[in-house]
Amino acid sequence: MSVSPAVPVILTIEDEASVRFSISNFLEDYDYKVLEAENGKDGLDIIRCQPVDLVLVDLRMPEMDGLEVLSAVREINENLPVIVISGTGNISDVVEAMRLGAWDYLLKPITDMTMLSHAIEKGLERARLINDERAYQANLERQVSEKTNELETVNERLKAVVETTKRLLGYGELLDSGSTLLQEFGTHMNAVSGSIYQVIPEGLQKVGELGTYHNYDFLPFPLKENSVFSHAMKMMEPFFIDDIAKHPEFLPSGFQSYHNGTCIIFPIKKKNGELRAIVSLHDKVQPPFTTQDKEIGSILMSYSAEALETAHAVKALKKSEDFLMQAQKIQAIGTMAGGIAHDFNNILSAIVGYTDLSLYSGECTEKIYHNLELVKKASDRAKELVSQILAFSRTESYQEKPLDLAPVIKEALKLLRSTIPSTVSMEKDIVVGKGKVVADPTRIHQIIMNLCNNSLHAMGNQCGWIKITYDRVPVEECTSLLETFSGTHCMRLRVSDNGHGMSPDVVRKVFDPYFTTKKKGMGTGLGLAVVQSIVQASGGTIKVESRPGTGTTFSIYFPCVENEDDAIQEGCVLEVQSGTEHILVVDDEHDLVDMTRLMLERLGYTVTVMTSSVEAFDALEKEPDRYDLLITDQTMPVLSGTELAKRAIMLRSDLPIILYTGYSAAVDESEARKIGIREFMLKPLNINRLSRIVRQVLDQKTLT
Repeated sequence: MSVSPAVPVILTIEDEASVRFSISNFLEDYDYKVLEAENGKDGLDIIRCQPVDLVLVDLRMPEMDGLEVLSAVREINENLPVIVISGTGNISDVVEAMRLGAWDYLLKPITDMTMLSHAIEKGLERARLINDERAYQANLERQVSEKTNELETVNERLKAVVETTKRLLGYGELLDSGSTLLQEFGTHMNAVSGSIYQVIPEGLQKVGELGTYHNYDFLPFPLKENSVFSHAMKMMEPFFIDDIAKHPEFLPSGFQSYHNGTCIIFPIKKKNGELRAIVSLHDKVQPPFTTQDKEIGSILMSYSAEALETAHAVKALKKSEDFLMQAQKIQAIGTMAGGIAHDFNNILSAIVGYTDLSLYSGECTEKIYHNLELVKKASDRAKELVSQILAFSRTESYQEKPLDLAPVIKEALKLLRSTIPSTVSMEKDIVVGKGKVVADPTRIHQIIMNLCNNSLHAMGNQCGWIKITYDRVPVEECTSLLETFSGTHCMRLRVSDNGHGMSPDVVRKVFDPYFTTKKKGMGTGLGLAVVQSIVQASGGTIKVESRPGTGTTFSIYFPCVENEDDAIQEGCVLEVQSGTEHILVVDDEHDLVDMTRLMLERLGYTVTVMTSSVEAFDALEKEPDRYDLLITDQTMPVLSGTELAKRAIMLRSDLPIILYTGYSAAVDESEARKIGIREFMLKPLNINRLSRIVRQVLDQKTLT
């Protein structure tokens, strides 16, 4: 549509010359430009040939009346304002004109020309508003299109940055990965030249470069006051310069000059806020650098800082405990397992629960009973396996407890096997069920990793073997080592190899902190010191036997737990406790809630089950005294088990509650008890344990 000129153009289509004349004279006095047409055909030709801002058309004209003109105008320009003027006064004409798109309707004779002026002004203003609105809408659409294109570009760049961040975690410290890191920045910023400098106490040390234009391997402190790097160290934030020639307050740093004048700087900081490095990029393929480059680069800078921080931490940890690198891989497996532990334990709960119900029924043949016992034992092993893997992903303080180390050792060796070269064989002789010791499974993993890695290092690149044994030995074998131990047996863990062995002098120092026979950068001598501290914390001791050329054996002795309370068995011996109270069970897993109901009903209880925690709370709110006990799962939609428990306790403070879960990082036993929950159980449930804990909680209520 054409743009209206500064002076509005009014077209009068009227077959009476006197009327055209009077309208033209009046409008020209108001500074309008007036065009005249004596019939509809001429008027339409004018509209087609030149800009017109508003049309005045008579209804009654020969050959082509005003309604036909109006209809034709709408085909030419649907937004052109049209005011109909007629002397008929017929309401049907008015209705038809408005239907065809007339903006206003005036009756002849126009005795007060100000009415005409007012109608024209109103029509022109309306047209202006419509045009402004359309222009605004078009501008918005253009901006949206531009932003959409920009966002698509940013999205593609972000995807590329994400792919880079996956690789960043594999990079080493700055001295090792600086060049590679700089290449990543250059790729994402589309720059062909640049540098990365490490900040050291004496100045800036170059650790990587793009292009061949560098002149400075080292920039000593203090830097030139007006240099780019000096500015970067003061700002500690990313910035770019579109053309350094236009900014006399800046001088190039690292380069003597920049080919196309544009540069972008990314200071990489340490976790404590100190500056670690400066990335400087120049010679962008399509200069200059932009705000989008800075924003995308800032994301990469942030990930780079984290990656370098991680690399530094890993190196520091490697100096103290060489096995931690392997432990991190296993921790990743444990973390992943934590994500599925809840569902896995729900499946185990169904297997264990329905197996118990079948065993408890008394209707099984001897063969079927035996088979079900095997199912139950396999389920218990699966439960223990999940617990061991989850233990490796936890970051809370270590929790030592009586346990059989044999399964823990086996699982650690399974995970370790993939990292040992095929030229090294691994022999195992691990006896299960021979005794329990007080230890933490995660720290036992650490011991296995460290000792086996040491054995592997002792072989160099040669073929060899590592043998791991775990058995029960009389206390006489280790009495001299465990002076304060008064029991009768110990559990002995041995790790042997046929490596190069150690001299007596080295053996005497092997547990000393920071003592190492490895080459510089390969270890710090803290590994065996840590192993010794873990063993001693468990009440055990460690000794080493080695001779040059004959290999090494580390023997660890853990005192067996004597007089352990084994009265509570969770195997297949069905010693259950019953009752008659009314229990509300809440779990969003239909199979599990039905299985729990069957267990409790078999024990004699009246049971109400619900799969919605919200509905369960409504039921408690309506009849808070109806139930003697609430058993709730933790992981449920809308209201978690702990939230349901909190609300239930507000309704009735004496209501005993048992919380059970397959796995939840959000709550543990201590947190549950703080809320007011009486007992905390981990899935899978079996009827022995369920009957005992339910009876224990209900009896506590009776006592109080």
